[in-house]
Amino acid sequence: MVPKNKVIWLVNYYSMPPELESRLRTIKFAQYLAEKGYNVTVFGSSFIHNMDKNLINDNKPFIRRNYGSLNFVHIRTNHYKHNGFLRIYSLILFHLRLCYLKNKFEKPDVIIHVPASPFGNFFYLCAKKLKAKYIVDVLDLWPESFVAFGLINKSNPFLKIAYLFEKWLYSKSDNLIFSMEGGKDYIIDKKWDLGNGGPIDISKVSYINNGVDLKEFDYYKKNYRVEDEDLQNDELFKVIYLGSIRHANDIKQLIDAAKILKPYKKIVFIIYGDGDQRTFLENYCNENGVDNVRFKERWIDPKYVPYVLSKSSLNILNYRQNEIWKYGGSQSKLFQYLASGKPICSNISMGYCLISKYKIGISRQLNADKEYADAIYSIFCLDQKDYNQMCTNARKLATEFDYKLLTDKLIELL
Repeated sequence: MVPKNKVIWLVNYYSMPPELESRLRTIKFAQYLAEKGYNVTVFGSSFIHNMDKNLINDNKPFIRRNYGSLNFVHIRTNHYKHNGFLRIYSLILFHLRLCYLKNKFEKPDVIIHVPASPFGNFFYLCAKKLKAKYIVDVLDLWPESFVAFGLINKSNPFLKIAYLFEKWLYSKSDNLIFSMEGGKDYIIDKKWDLGNGGPIDISKVSYINNGVDLKEFDYYKKNYRVEDEDLQNDELFKVIYLGSIRHANDIKQLIDAAKILKPYKKIVFIIYGDGDQRTFLENYCNENGVDNVRFKERWIDPKYVPYVLSKSSLNILNYRQNEIWKYGGSQSKLFQYLASGKPICSNISMGYCLISKYKIGISRQLNADKEYADAIYSIFCLDQKDYNQMCTNARKLATEFDYKLLTDKLIELL
């Protein structure tokens, strides 16, 4: 049977070629929608975020690429290195160019847009000109997250304008998908819902979290191994952190907890990732003799992540605590952690917390370094039966967030 709304555009500035992509949501939706018979095109930027790499080095306005079964269009955008004007300009340029080029591609029945509000809001007008159903896919609460992490002062006049743009876009969408479970709470807290006199019908708000492709995860785990003596030492209790190393991640607190646990020679902390605080933290470890922390690759090919996590004893979610977490979490790495079948320790308190609800480890606000160290040590000290039960719980929960199932939820909205 031919699906309704057959031609779908997935518009996400940050979508990358699969071999570079760690945020899998858009390309996995594309893959499984295509398997269901939909004609899907992913539109992403030519500039690869955080990699100083541009796929277009001439004046072509766009390029088409096929990555296996995935149809991509990369729209030419500018380089940038830091948060600031050039990044904002790149986001705006991407949406402007796509609006200008829209008639060069097959007309969509549905557009699913990750908008980076407010900089991509005007793309809604393009969707209406194309007479396409317009679905907003909210992966981050912009600008709320900038306020929560102290990147924008609450008194900044831009903030009020940004919230107005966000509310406007949400009200105009045909459907609104949040990757965090508390999306409806967010709308109600802002008093943007009809019940509070706002413009948004809460019945059109849905929840589809990020996930993991379990078949692919298990294939990569088996076939893409990493030769590393720390990973392959089964005598060690390996505490692994995978991700960005920036202000919002607060990895120094994890390192200070590691410092307290130095007397326990079997416990080692292994950190993969990069960010503007990595060099400082490497120097901090050297200067303070924190030799149980091992910094590994700044960037790891996604194919090798499943094997790395399979060798973990405990996986870490580490952030600064703030109000935004009350709406829940949707970190891509959380679901890779679940697929690895290992316990998780998180230093923040989250609403709708999967870790606490399904007894997968520890997730609570850990303010002091000693408190954090004690939490990690408590999992290290678990008897084998309780530890194995956490592992079983994690892998079982991962099956509920397999991208095949999540795509079925998306199809229900189409």
